[in-house]
Amino acid sequence: MIRPDEVFSIGWLGAAHGLRGEISLRYTDDIFTSEACDYLVCKIDGLLVPFFVEDWRIRSSETAIIKFEGYDDANAVQILQNTEVFYPKTAAEGQQSELTSWKMLTGFTVNDEQAGEIGTVTAVDDSSANTLLYISSADRGEVILPVHPDLVSSLDINKRILQLRLPEGLLELNISSIEN
Repeated sequence: MIRPDEVFSIGWLGAAHGLRGEISLRYTDDIFTSEACDYLVCKIDGLLVPFFVEDWRIRSSETAIIKFEGYDDANAVQILQNTEVFYPKTAAEGQQSELTSWKMLTGFTVNDEQAGEIGTVTAVDDSSANTLLYISSADRGEVILPVHPDLVSSLDINKRILQLRLPEGLLELNISSIEN
């Protein structure tokens, strides 16, 4: 049985693509293209289930088309629509050495040098010049922080930890704006 601490999220399955059992994958991390692992993990009815990849192709910078073994028509893949997709941590070890996109930070734990652990990145908005991290925090709720290379003090891609050096008051400003 695959445990949640053995995988990390890389995106969501969308709609069926064509008639041959292909399905779209909206990804935040393109590690699956490394071919270090021949399966992806999907959350089905609360369980993490491996699905072996027969074929895939990149469609855009955020979308790929995936064909899973044993799913040969559009009706078969319908049950996978809107399913979160994960990648095994053991297969990722040593595969990523650098950040290729801010979107890769989805699922990372964010720490600040002064405040300690802030939370986990749930989304990245890079639609404007100022990239924003949406962070889910148990004690702070949703925290929205700008991210820039100058704010990053360290990044451990294998452990999925982002260490920030936030300007004094930025985190508190964000929290007070949520409460008001």
